[in-house]
Parts: sequence; structure tokens; C-alpha cells
Amino acid sequence: MITLATTSVMVFSLYQMRQDAMLQARNATTNLANSLEKETERNLDVFQLAMRELATSINTPALQRLPLHVRELVAFGAITDAKELGTLYATDAGGNLIFDSRSPVPRKVNVSDRDYFLAQQQSRDAGLYLSKPFLPKEGDTQKPTIALSLRLDRDNGQFAGIVASTLRLDYFHEMFKDAILGQHGTITLLRTDGTVLMRQPYHPADVGNTLAGGHSFPPLVQAEQGNYVDIAVLDHIERLYSFKRIGNYPLVVVVGFATEDIYAGWHRRAVAIGTVTVVIDVLSIWLSMMFARLLRRRLEMESQLQQLAWFDSLTGLPNRIQLQREALRVLAHAKQSASNFATLFIDLDRFKRVNDTQGHAVGDEVLREIAERLREFIHPGDSISRLGGDEFLVILQNCDVIKAMHIAGRILQTVRQPLALDSKRGTHITITASIGIAIYPYDGQSTDVLLRNADMAMYQAKSGGRNRIHFYSPEYERKAREHLELEIALQHDLKAEALSVVYQPRVDAKGVLYGAEALVRWYNDKMGFIPPDCFIPIAEESGLIAELDDWVLDVACRQLAAWRALGLAPPNISVNVCAMDLKRSDYPNFVARTLAAHGLAPEDLILEMTERAIFDEAAEDIRTSIEQIHALGVMLAIDDFGTGYSSLNYLQRFPIKELKIDKSFIQGIGDHASSESLAQTIINIGKTLKLTVVAEGVETQAQRDFLSRHDCDLYQGHLISPPLPPDDFALWMVGHRHVASARTMAVEIDAGHKAKKIRDA
Repeated sequence: MITLATTSVMVFSLYQMRQDAMLQARNATTNLANSLEKETERNLDVFQLAMRELATSINTPALQRLPLHVRELVAFGAITDAKELGTLYATDAGGNLIFDSRSPVPRKVNVSDRDYFLAQQQSRDAGLYLSKPFLPKEGDTQKPTIALSLRLDRDNGQFAGIVASTLRLDYFHEMFKDAILGQHGTITLLRTDGTVLMRQPYHPADVGNTLAGGHSFPPLVQAEQGNYVDIAVLDHIERLYSFKRIGNYPLVVVVGFATEDIYAGWHRRAVAIGTVTVVIDVLSIWLSMMFARLLRRRLEMESQLQQLAWFDSLTGLPNRIQLQREALRVLAHAKQSASNFATLFIDLDRFKRVNDTQGHAVGDEVLREIAERLREFIHPGDSISRLGGDEFLVILQNCDVIKAMHIAGRILQTVRQPLALDSKRGTHITITASIGIAIYPYDGQSTDVLLRNADMAMYQAKSGGRNRIHFYSPEYERKAREHLELEIALQHDLKAEALSVVYQPRVDAKGVLYGAEALVRWYNDKMGFIPPDCFIPIAEESGLIAELDDWVLDVACRQLAAWRALGLAPPNISVNVCAMDLKRSDYPNFVARTLAAHGLAPEDLILEMTERAIFDEAAEDIRTSIEQIHALGVMLAIDDFGTGYSSLNYLQRFPIKELKIDKSFIQGIGDHASSESLAQTIINIGKTLKLTVVAEGVETQAQRDFLSRHDCDLYQGHLISPPLPPDDFALWMVGHRHVASARTMAVEIDAGHKAKKIRDA
């Protein structure tokens, strides 16, 4: 029965291990396919955007009147983001180049025989067409290329030519070559008609072949994604495949792991486990003798477990518990000998990306290698430990500031050396570290204080740009304490609704009130007035920003409804939102509920967001929220335009209606020609894209006159009015209404006098 039980357990374990091996391989191929699909789709989207911008510039007569540098900015706004984009060009109906990104004067090249030209010529509904591989007519004929094309039509609907861009297929070769596939793994990129565009391992003869004859091909192109096991048409090797359709493009990426590679480890373990099981079965009759051996092994395991209680199982370094013992030893020695010692807090920079992109197994290997490198700096009497995650602590005995700086610099250099991930393929990764240093007895008299201060110094090194060394200073502790006090006070005052909202008017070129922007202000009873640029970053770091923004939106909408009940009618109210708001799936519904609660229409509200919010890491969540908010009818504006990730790409991808020129450009008008040029350029871009352009921070009449001469739409700043409390803003609206009416009447009278003089003449 013992033999039967052990054999059954062995068979079940081997079966489960085999299933786990296949499941892990399926997850790995699926994740790799998804990763490659996202990267490929992103680049093709950039290519398509560049083509559509070129098509827009060709079909928009108004753009031809812009200055040359603005026309180039509009025509090639996205091409700079498309690093692998070969040539962007447009042709006439005969296939001759009329617009060429490679030359100011279009080359004499005719593409009327290419499939991507014929497809657009023969069908108005071809859409975005992706060609078969071909060799360019000019340049390096050894590099296969594909092309993407869009149709150009005249006003009467007749074929006018195409806009096309070329993409070298060795771009995909470079993308695929670093993937870890095992000995017989493959990555294949093919069109939905079965044409192979690229295959890894790379063989030039594979490009252009077709896989349409395989029995697994129909379900591969009919589904968006999936997995299957099949024998390859090209090399006849059985593999587990995961495929993923690339967005809306007629492309599929297929990742395959050979079943031989998947089960290689399982086969080795099966032999080992089977051998052990046979041995156990044979020796089971000697239970009395085995009992003594098992007892001895149990005692050995207990000894090993006791060892593991003091040391890190991954790196073999002392753990946090052992660190306390070592630190107390070093501290006692320093007190006895009246010497110094240094505490180095080491944190790897952006280590999370290694785990996210390469997997935790690779991350563990990186940590083991870093631990081995750090051991080189440990001498008798010193101590090194792993605190957890990617954090290490080094204690250097008899060490002053100079020696600590020298050793920390050598540690940075050693950590920065490339680490080999795959020696066969030559795959390497480079990682850096940030180091905070605290010196005994100057920076602390106990191990806990020294560790805390070294930790704070390390965060200062990270905030200073990473890959740096920073010594502790009491100033850091003071700043951290002040930061915490502000956060606690902000949390308290926010719950008590002790903050206030002020309103700054926005007027058009004639001085007519266009709307008001709601701005939050904070006055604390103990700390006095606290500037927004001080407490807004704290709210973002602590997660209070979402609650703060929700409160400001509700107060602003309630105030707009109250003004209208009094007979005052600001056309709209503007409220700032941040990336954290837009990441919330329920935020569009919250906006709709707030408007409805105060009896406001969607057009009564403008939400202002910065460029940085659009380029947040969770861009997909933000894009979804933006689209839902736009669907409600709420207008969206870009605040502080020109200071973040300025690009024309997102102005077309997102439903933006308003651009706000950053006040730093406005304040430079009259003093800096570059500020005037940038302000004028932003106004021109806004006009070209039919966006409302707002100048914020207008403080002088000279600034307003300059902006008026260049046809700026709206004005906001202290010249018009500083931010005002609700009651003062109401008084301002009453007074401004009479002034604006008088100004309008004066303008009409002046215009009448001028018209009379013209008639008399």
C-alpha cells in the first residue's frame, strides 16, 4: 500500500507538473503576444496619424496660407514620433510623387504598379491598406519594406491619389530579436491573408511566404486572439502558439514555444522523481532503519530553517532581523572606540519595470547578481543586508564622510555595469541605484534613527534625478515633518469644508464676459494663507486630490446656479481636473450627477486638464473618461499649453475645444521675442485646428494689445480682474455689465462715424 500510495502521488504530481508547464507556457506566449501587439499597434497608429496629418494639410486650403514652419509642423506633426517611419509621401492620380518627406522637391518616382496604390485606385472603401512586402525602387534594395496607404479624393469624389508611408521590415526584426523564446521558439508577423512579413528566428527567405495552406490558419485570422498547438508549415516543429490581432489592422502576431522546450524541464524532473519513487518503494520495507534517517534529516532541516530565520532566502544576505544584531554590534564598537561608522541605504532605480517587462524570475536573478556585487565592498567588521524588495543596507565600520563617498561612488559604478539576461543571445540590462548616507554620531545616536535618516537621504537622491548619492541633513527631516503637518491639516480642513473657492473672469476681445474659472484657496487658522502651488502637490501625493477636485466642482456648480437665480448669468464655469480624476471609471457619471443636482446643462461646464494628464501611464483609462465626458456635452480644455508634452498628435486624437496659453509666455511679451513668437504660434495652431485660444496671466495693456493684434480669442488675468470671492465676483459682474455695454455702444458709434466719413469721401 505504501508503494501504491507513493506511485499514485508520483503520477499525479508529474501530471500536475506537466499541466503547470503547459499553463505557464500559455501565459508566457499570451503575455508576449499582447506586449508585441501593443507595441506594433502603437507604432502603426503613429504612422497612420502622420499620414492623416499629411492628408489634412493637402486637403485644407487654409493651411497653405500659414507660414512655412507652421505648415511643416502641421504636415509632419507626428512623423517625429515615428522613429521607424521610412518615407512619408503623397501622389497624384497617376502615381507620381507630389509630396515627399525625403526631399523638398519630390523625387521622380511612380508607384502606380504597387498593390497599395492599385487598391486605393480601384476602391473608395479600401480604407487604410497595408501592402505585401516589396523592395524599394530607390535606396537599399536588400531591405524588404511594406507600405501603408490612404486614398485622396477630389471634391467630386474622384480619385486624386494616395498618401503613403513606408516601414522597413527589419524594424520588426529588431523588436522581436530580444524576446526570450527558448531554443525552438518563434515569433511570426503576418497579414490576414497569410503573407509572412517577419519571422524570428529571422530567415530572409521566409518573408513573403504564405501560411494560408495550414489547417490552423482559418481560425487564426477569424478570431481576435487565442491559443492552439500545431506543427509549423515552415519548419515542421510542434509548438504551442498564442496569436493576437493587431488592433484594427490586417495583421496578426503569433508567438510559438516548442513543446519540446516546454516539457524539457518536466522530462528532467520526471526522471528524477521517478527514480526517487522507485528507490522509496524499494526501501519502504526497511521502515525501522528509515525512521532513524528521517529523524536525522528532520533535525538537519530544523537547523536550516533556523539559518533561514536570520538570512534572506533569495540572496543569502542577512535579513532585517540579523541586521539589528549586526547594527548593535557595530554601534557598540563605535561607542567603545569613539569611532565613526556609515549607514548606506541603497535602493535600485525603477526596479519594478524589470519585474513588469522581464518577469519576476529575471527580477530575482538581478537581485542575486546585485547582492554578489555588493559583497565585494564588505570587509571584516562591515555588514550588508537585504531589507526587502530592492532595498539593501550597508554598514561600514570606522568610516568617515570621505570614505563613505568613495565607497558609495564605487557601488554606483558597479551596480551600473550591464547584467546578462541571456548569455546565448547577448541580452543585457542596465540598472542604477540611489544611495542615502547617514554618519554616526552626527546623524543619529541609535540604529533606528540612522536607518531612518539614511532612508530619507536616499529619497532625496531619487528626487534629485536618481543614480545619485545624498548625505542626510536635518533639513530633510524638517521638510518631511512640515510636509506631514500640511497633509494632516489639509485632510482636516477638507473634511471640515474650511477651504474656499474664488473666481476669475474670462472675457473676449470686446470685453464681454465669457465665463469664470474656479480656483481653490486655503487659509489655515494656525499656518495662515497657503499657496496652491504648495498644497496641490501634497494633495496629489497623498491621494486627497480626487476628493478636493470633487468638492471644488460641486461648489463651483452650486455657485453658478446661485448667480443665475439672482439674475446674473456667467455663460460657463471652468474647473481644473487631474489625471487621478480621469482614471476613475465613475468620474464621468459624477460630473453628470453634479450638473443635474444644480440644474445645469453640460455646456455650462468646462473641464481643464494639463498636457501631463493626457500622457499619464494609465492613458487608456484617461482616454475612456475623456470620451465619455465629451459625449455628455461638457467642453474640454488644455491648461498651461506649451509647458508639458506639447504635440499636435493629441489635439486631433482627443476632443479638445480650448487651448490656454501658459502664463509664462504671456508674461514674457514685451521682454522676450521668443515668448511672443511662441504665443503667436500657439494662436495660429489654435486657429488652424478651430480651437478657442485663451491667454491666462494677462497683467498689462501691452500684453493684451499684442494678443489682440494676433487675434487671440479670450483673456484672463489681473488686468481684467484678480480671482474674487463669490460676492465680490457678483459685484464685478454687475459693474462690468454696464462698462461692457458702454464700451460696445462707443465702439458702434465710432464705427458709424468711420462709415459716414467713407460715404462722404
